[in-house]
Amino acid sequence: MQISRRDLYNRVWSTPMSKLSRELDISDVGLAKVCRRHNIPRPPRGYWAKLAAGKAPPKPALPSSKIDTVELDAARHRIAETPKVDIDRASIKAAQAAQGEALAGVAAATFERLTNAKPSADGFVTCGSSRVMACSLSSATVERACRVLDAIERALPAAGARLAHNQEAKRVEVDVGGERLGISLAENYTRTETVEVDPKYSWMKSRTFTYHFTGELRLTITGDFSGRKSWADGKRSRLEEKVESIVAGLASGAQAIAQLRAEREEQRRRWAEAAREAEIARERQRRLRNFSDQLQREAAAWHRYCEVKAYVEHLQSQINASETLSEQSREWLRLATHLARLTDPTKARLEALQSGISGYDYDLPFGRAIVS
Repeated sequence: MQISRRDLYNRVWSTPMSKLSRELDISDVGLAKVCRRHNIPRPPRGYWAKLAAGKAPPKPALPSSKIDTVELDAARHRIAETPKVDIDRASIKAAQAAQGEALAGVAAATFERLTNAKPSADGFVTCGSSRVMACSLSSATVERACRVLDAIERALPAAGARLAHNQEAKRVEVDVGGERLGISLAENYTRTETVEVDPKYSWMKSRTFTYHFTGELRLTITGDFSGRKSWADGKRSRLEEKVESIVAGLASGAQAIAQLRAEREEQRRRWAEAAREAEIARERQRRLRNFSDQLQREAAAWHRYCEVKAYVEHLQSQINASETLSEQSREWLRLATHLARLTDPTKARLEALQSGISGYDYDLPFGRAIVS
């Protein structure tokens, strides 16, 4: 998909990234990468809340660029679909029917912790550890929240899942086939701000917030996957009626995590293979350079031999046959002839070729060096 850089800039500043990414059929992370690559400024964190309150900061200008068209690679940045998982719905209904006064293990421990907890100054009752579920509620919704947790805990086996106690992370997780997902429950709220001005110093202001709990619950799961991660009370149905959807979402999320891990491992394998092939190519080039260098050294040595041999023969041709040389002169010529012969690499190279170079290939090392 192609879009003008100016048009993308305008849309980024008129629609939240999470919503715009769905409209463009790519992930919000992929959209952010595209904006960074093309130097398109994005709204800062909290911009849309400030905009709703009429306090949004000014929009920065679009920097100039030589590229006017932005390419959105859907195949690369499309939102990954969460795999659909079949669950035993009959077992979930049976588990819901079996609910009684007594809560299941983790739900019961969570209820005990919350009922004994002292509310904070803002009215929050919280808990969370390796023994109890992470919760942030008002005292009025504790019992209902724990009933929701009890329903989920009883329904998990229908998806092959169970609650696990993570001692290291100090939280309760959902284990689905070995994959772990975090889970938490919170109550929605609104807040009002009160600004008090010091009677003596008008520039000194203090702000206090009053929290108003709505009674609406929201369950959230965390994990490295793209897909649905939260369920909440709605106008038509409450969280208790969404247990089947929650359990299916947990199972789908776990499968998506496993699938993503497999894809990443395959990508790492491809990268490792590409790196290995690149190293082989570099080694081949290095060996060929060594071969060429050694060949040139041998050729240079042969040229030097030819020059020295020709020079000695030239000297001998200039001496008259009848002329008698001294013993020292004759020794000089013999030594010069011998040294010239020693510089000739031909004999050694022929012996090496005739004896054969074991395992020789064009990109293997040159073989035993004849000259240094």
